[in-house]
Amino acid sequence: MQHHKTLIFSAIMLSASSAIASAWEHENERGVDLYRATDGNIVVSLVCDPNTVYGTTESAVLLEAGGDPDLSAKVSFSFPDGNTVNAELVHGRFGKATANPVEWETLVEGFRIHQTVTVSRGEAAVDVELGEPMPFTCL
Repeated sequence: MQHHKTLIFSAIMLSASSAIASAWEHENERGVDLYRATDGNIVVSLVCDPNTVYGTTESAVLLEAGGDPDLSAKVSFSFPDGNTVNAELVHGRFGKATANPVEWETLVEGFRIHQTVTVSRGEAAVDVELGEPMPFTCL
């Protein structure tokens, strides 16, 4: 079953690499900042709760691959400066509340300063164009 999931993820990642990326989109909803970058079939979202309106558990990175926002898997986020964060996605979510604080800060800082991130799962990897970096409000 795991091999089957890896093959599906690989196919999604390959089809995503040929599409044009858009820049980060930002909106504020009920005191929470929502950032979203789409590159083909890959969507990377960052949910920030800078004023702890809902507590620190709301800050998270969300990953959607091929329209599936419910991906539960181990993935890696690698940035051009060589920093890599290994994350366990649970239903497409890697949350600050459960993350190692150093890994969380490395991930958010990577998004703040880089225009691309490589997302990997097993042998499958794709470069995701994020657009211009933004001063995200995540703490």
